[in-house]
Amino acid sequence: MDFTAFKINVVETTGLAKDALHIYVGVGVYLLCLFVLRPIIKNHNIRAFIALIVVTGVALSGEYLDNRHIIIPKGLLALEMVDIKASLHDLMNTCLLPYLLFALNKWTTIFHPTNRSTSITKRHKKTDY
Repeated sequence: MDFTAFKINVVETTGLAKDALHIYVGVGVYLLCLFVLRPIIKNHNIRAFIALIVVTGVALSGEYLDNRHIIIPKGLLALEMVDIKASLHDLMNTCLLPYLLFALNKWTTIFHPTNRSTSITKRHKKTDY
């Protein structure tokens, strides 16, 4: 089964639009990478950056597979503007939310805990018994 037939099967089976599937694939791959890399890479910033690289690689691979019927016989320069625009649209749909989640986590406090719980039995002074 080639990639185009696989994509058509997925669209028909799920009933979702192709754009929605691109968004789900991008977020799914990003979250899966964060989960799988968690025991391997302890630093969250590095883990999230690697997940972005994987999402971008998956998106680029998908676009190559979409346009393989043009690229293999005629070369990369044979792609027409319509094909390039469609590929850029798909790349944005796949990568936008993972990049947005990465940026929100890195440069804002939206995903950070609001307050840390304190122990009731914590001593404040050395003389407190």
